[in-house]
Parts: sequence; C-alpha cells; structure tokens
Amino acid sequence: MNRTLEQLQTDIIFTGKKGYPILLSGAIVFLLFAFMPLFFPTKTLSLIWIFGLSVIFPFGVLLGKIVNVNLLSSDNPLGTLGGMVAAIQAFYIPVFIIVYTHIPEYIPFTIGLLAGSHFLPYMWIYKSKAYLFVTLAACISSFILGGFFIELAFNLVPLAISISYGVGVLLILRELKVVKPA
Repeated sequence: MNRTLEQLQTDIIFTGKKGYPILLSGAIVFLLFAFMPLFFPTKTLSLIWIFGLSVIFPFGVLLGKIVNVNLLSSDNPLGTLGGMVAAIQAFYIPVFIIVYTHIPEYIPFTIGLLAGSHFLPYMWIYKSKAYLFVTLAACISSFILGGFFIELAFNLVPLAISISYGVGVLLILRELKVVKPA
C-alpha cells in the first residue's frame, strides 16, 4: 500500500510518540553527568561523556518499551530516516577524540553543540516545534556555558542540556495531546 508523506508522518508521530523517550533518556543521562565533577577529574569526565553518550539510545528504547512506544518502526521509511539521522552522530566520535586529546575542557561545548544540532531534522519528521526548541536551547546553552564558563562547563552544560531535553519532553507530550491516529 502506498501511503502519502502526510500519512507516513502521522503514523510515525502516533506509533513513535515523536520519540520522546529518547529525549527523556538524554535528560536523565545528562543530569547524571552534571554531578560527575564531584567524583572525577576532567580527563576522566571527558571519557565518561564520550562513552556515556552510547547509553542514551538503548536506555531510550527501554523507556519506550516501558511506556509502550515503538521507537524502532521498520515499516515506515520515516523511521528509517530517523534512524539515519541518529546514526550520523557516530561520525562525531573522531571530533570528540581530537577534542579530548587536545582540550578536554571543551568536551561539554563540543558534545552539547553536536548532539543538540542533530535533533533539528526531527522537527520536520515529527512536525514538532519542540525539536526546534531542543536544538536551539541545547546548542545556545552549550555554546555560552561551555565556551565562556569553561571552569564550570562540566557542571553547567549537562544541567542545561538536561533541562532543555526535559522541557522538550513536556512540549512533545503537549503536542501529542492534539495528534489523532491515522
């Protein structure tokens, strides 16, 4: 059956609930990152950030299963597109490694900007202004807090990202109240 783009978007919005469990997972992980400077030095924190990011997607899928949200839609090409958009982040790893090697203090700045920016296409996929908010809030806060308050970046940037993602989740849940199944 050939479905229109509108039908595909409506379907993925309804079945995937605009992917909010992934944002919720990110909010939780970044909140945990905010407290790590109490226990670890900068070089170790940088590694925790780089490797800790790999927890967000599987944790989000687990949260999705708990709340009955299908994040791994294989029968909708927009689900495949969403997966490709998420997979682009794998290409950021060499950037993170170079930053870690030369200026680990800039890991929050770098990860915040790159991870935040990858959410922009979801604005179109899910017809969601919440993803525009998440992108702008995460990127702007990472730029300002990670670029100008470097000594506090490992505390402030993850807290700002966590708040950005958390507000994004609330905005998505509000958007979902007006979505009708296809």
